[in-house]
Amino acid sequence: MKKTTKYMALFTIPAIIVTAPAFIDAAYDWQVENTENLIDQINPYNTTYDYYLNEAKNAYYLLSNYQQNQVRNSTTLFYFLGSNHDHQYVLTMFSNKIAAISARNSTFLRDIEETNRYYHSLTTTQQAIIPNYLYLQLQNYMENMTKMKAVQLKLEQLSLQDSSYVYNYETTMQEYQLLPYDFRTLLTPLMNEKKREYETFFSPTNNRTIAQQVINEISKLSTSSSQEQVASVRVRYNGLTTLQQTFVSNYHDLLYIEEVQRNTSFGWDPYHEDEKDKQSEYSTNIEVTKKDQMYTVVMPVSQMKRYTNTKIIVSDTITLSIPKDAVQKTNNDDVLTMTIEEMNEESILFTANMYDESFEFSSYIDIEVKGLPSSATIVRLHEGGEYIATPYRKLANKFMIKTKTSAQFTALNSRVQFFDIHTDGHRYEIEQLAKRKIVSGVDGSYYKPNAKVTLAQYAAMIARSMNITTNESSTYQDVHGKWYESSIVALLEAGILEQPNSNYFNAEKVVTRKEAAVLSVRLLQYAGIQFSDPVLNKIPFTDFKQLSTSDRYFVAAAYELGIFGGKENGQFDPNGKLTRSQMAKVLYKTLQIAKMI
Repeated sequence: MKKTTKYMALFTIPAIIVTAPAFIDAAYDWQVENTENLIDQINPYNTTYDYYLNEAKNAYYLLSNYQQNQVRNSTTLFYFLGSNHDHQYVLTMFSNKIAAISARNSTFLRDIEETNRYYHSLTTTQQAIIPNYLYLQLQNYMENMTKMKAVQLKLEQLSLQDSSYVYNYETTMQEYQLLPYDFRTLLTPLMNEKKREYETFFSPTNNRTIAQQVINEISKLSTSSSQEQVASVRVRYNGLTTLQQTFVSNYHDLLYIEEVQRNTSFGWDPYHEDEKDKQSEYSTNIEVTKKDQMYTVVMPVSQMKRYTNTKIIVSDTITLSIPKDAVQKTNNDDVLTMTIEEMNEESILFTANMYDESFEFSSYIDIEVKGLPSSATIVRLHEGGEYIATPYRKLANKFMIKTKTSAQFTALNSRVQFFDIHTDGHRYEIEQLAKRKIVSGVDGSYYKPNAKVTLAQYAAMIARSMNITTNESSTYQDVHGKWYESSIVALLEAGILEQPNSNYFNAEKVVTRKEAAVLSVRLLQYAGIQFSDPVLNKIPFTDFKQLSTSDRYFVAAAYELGIFGGKENGQFDPNGKLTRSQMAKVLYKTLQIAKMI
């Protein structure tokens, strides 16, 4: 009688009814209503008690969390199930949900999230009965899903305009490959799309086509163009990828026109630099001290920028720019000490040391100097007191001296005149190389532009122009002890010249057009200039197929870079002999592309 009274009291508890939102469809309502009807059929005094209790329990746990909250008489079900909420049933349900998770199902991620929600809807007591291996399996699913979504976000954020695009792509792909197979397959369509985008980024044909449009726009500009026209072209150029920009061969024309428009008559101060830009461009964690006329820069390797040049303001007129690969980061505790001593108004002494020993950079660094006469020529002081050539280029009001080693640099007012080049088509290139002490005259004030160039002479000019030196001796019998020995050995060490398979180098032979093309391309490679592989089937020379496979690459690359053209008869003439005039044009153009002049 007491039990009957207890059960009757239970059924008199008012039911809490939650009204379902309007968007719940009929099938959804039917599942909730069916569960409620099964619970209503539970009667402990009826022979159907076990049947309806089991059916109601199954129906209830098949509902979603939201549906379960809509069951008006769920409290009654829990009462009959007992205080432990049927732990065995909870374990079975959780095991079934884990087993149902499969990457072959379109609901793969949703099943993981639903199982996770189910686990966290359990009480602490119920969670305690879940075996640890099942719980860890769920956690593994959740962690991999989080990683997958992070990779998906990175893939979606990849931008060709980002200066770190290649690095971002490669690191994202590495993270993608670390995902389990089931999760990688979900990102396969997006990954393939980004892979095609990446391949297009390096496609020579695509990049040349896009860059050619900008080349055409720059060629239409002149110093009389409006500022709006120039600004429009600048926007187009800046919108190119870094790789596409390397194909814009007339970019210096755009810089020149912008320089003309930014003269002081328009209110432009060439020495003014916005403080905000300065803070973002230059490093502020590197110590610079001054004593008398000497500046000392103490740069821990750990403070160098990883993806861009490290720029250091030494003084109002001197700035250092150090590429990321100029110092090998074998140990982040390394400290590089650089000094710049102003010997006089037009001469500086640069030194680089690490652990009290002279340091040589792995690639060229820039020493930017302002305030020098615009007509000045930068040279390097040789050990014997002689001034020799050194690579540099002039940009706007700045001289960018390039070096790998310590040296003293001086600005000279150099003037060169040759009596036999007034009508030569390459007079400008000859005079510029002569001013820089890269080439010299023959028989006093004569250049002899039609004379042939030997390999020894050309090697010496390249070595001077790039400041490539060595202290090693040659093992070739016809090179050892000759005036050009150090140049030949230096270029062999640099990989610009190729080692012949004999005891003789044959340095006195005349350089052919084919050999000059090979030397030009290798010079650019040594200078760290990146360019796409040439499109061999678009080279117009009628004698192109007569070249070997390796020679085709160098000739095609030199042609596409604008270093070499063809003859009037449509041939390249690979075995044609190079004259001193032609050599000046080829070397000057190559050094321009290498940003050494």
